[in-house]
Amino acid sequence: MDILFIIINVIGGLGLFLLGMELLSSGTKKMAGHRLRHLLDGFLKTKTGGVGFGILLTLLFQSSSAASVVLIGFIDASLITFTQTLPVVLGTGIGTTITTQLISFNVGQYALMFVGFGFFIKSFTKGRWSHLGQLILGFGVLFFGMRLMSDGMSPLRDMPQFVELLTHLERPWAGLLVGMLLTAAIQSSAAFIGILITLVNSGLISFEASLPLILGTNIGTTVTALLAALTASHQGRKLAVANALFRVFGAMLFIWFIHPWGEFTTFITGNSAASARLLANAHTIFNVVMAFTMLPFTSFIGKIAAKIVPLPKKQHRFSLQYLNNDLLKSPELSMPFLQKEVQDMGEVVYSMVKVCLRPFIQRDEKSLDKIKAWEEKTDFYRDEINQFMVRLNDGHPMEQWGEEIFRMLHVINELEQIADVVSVNISRQAETWLNRNIKFSEQGQKELIEYHQRSLKQLERALILMHDWNPSDALKMKMKYRKYATRAFELEREHYKRLFKPQTQSLESSKVHMELINLLRIVNSRATNFGRMVFMSEEYE
Repeated sequence: MDILFIIINVIGGLGLFLLGMELLSSGTKKMAGHRLRHLLDGFLKTKTGGVGFGILLTLLFQSSSAASVVLIGFIDASLITFTQTLPVVLGTGIGTTITTQLISFNVGQYALMFVGFGFFIKSFTKGRWSHLGQLILGFGVLFFGMRLMSDGMSPLRDMPQFVELLTHLERPWAGLLVGMLLTAAIQSSAAFIGILITLVNSGLISFEASLPLILGTNIGTTVTALLAALTASHQGRKLAVANALFRVFGAMLFIWFIHPWGEFTTFITGNSAASARLLANAHTIFNVVMAFTMLPFTSFIGKIAAKIVPLPKKQHRFSLQYLNNDLLKSPELSMPFLQKEVQDMGEVVYSMVKVCLRPFIQRDEKSLDKIKAWEEKTDFYRDEINQFMVRLNDGHPMEQWGEEIFRMLHVINELEQIADVVSVNISRQAETWLNRNIKFSEQGQKELIEYHQRSLKQLERALILMHDWNPSDALKMKMKYRKYATRAFELEREHYKRLFKPQTQSLESSKVHMELINLLRIVNSRATNFGRMVFMSEEYE
């Protein structure tokens, strides 16, 4: 009966503990996730700032492994470099200690009160208060899970076989190995630390015997990231390996100083402190010392990781570089990655517009092949991003999406329309043009090149506008569009004047000339719609 009681309480308590962490993570992301991208630039100016960002990131996700996944996404989106992520990885280790510090306080008796208050605040309020209620609820569930595990493990003190088994953990290398394997199995260092605290509080193992287990925990938490990295990008695999190297080097350093580490922890905590507080402080000391010891060597570790991880094989013809399934859990964090994909799509469309007059001016047939390939790529972007958004909607209904995401969807449509103007309308004219021995007049060709450059410049402004959606830049685009539209009418008038002059060269090319002016004007209009979106968003707000 005791065995069944222990199993039920420990498994149930661990489940509630992990559920509490998930609620904490979800609530924190809802409160602060959308601000994460804006904090990047400020924190990553120095290595120390990178450590601070790692702490913040882990607090947000309540998991250093989950934080590492987001870091991989940031690298892939070119928001930060691989070198910049290395101090952040060190910071994620410190971030996990904050959760450990919180769970080390004996507040299990108040856990249900937290659950009750958190539930009512979450259910009967909205916005930030509701998210705060979810945080409180998460803490309550987490602490109640800890209490169940503690109650479940208390009978183990009267089982000689189990107590004898735990005595083997007093050997440092055995403790390190067990901590690593159990953390890898649970896939949560905080959860294993929670179990460790209950063992120490129950008197089943001593504080000093728990220290090697802490070292093993820090290595074991990298196993999840290493497994996930098997299907990640090249940069993601390098980051996972670098993270593992940091933890292994740190553990190998500390394992030779178990006794001084324990004595120093006891000194700063106090001889009368509870075992749980000693363990939490030891965990903090290890991660802080490891972070700032390894900080000067981040570049060296990065080079070792680069040598360990082989260069990737040739990828498929097209693939999304930044959006991935991990982001489906966090719509508020998917925005910078979505924006980066759309920017890449915009660069492809820009290339299409840039070469669209070459068949007419230089009689370059290869340009049509390039346009066709680029059109396939824009179609791929459109379809894959739409599929991602459909999957995102399955887990997080669009009512929860921010205005920025809807704006990006409008941008995708505008880019697709511009690509169609080039690949269908202009390309069709180009194919006919190349099969006929006709050319524009010298003046007509200059006018086409001039208006083409204006259209290209307007599209360039649109792509730049996507970075910050500045209203003054959007207003400038609208003013430029009016100017360009007026210029298009002027060019048409000049064309008609030439058309009716004797011995003109414009007669045969007239229809193509007018069609190209009109099509480039459509490109102008579609690009200007980027600016119009800014003012539409302000009206909705």
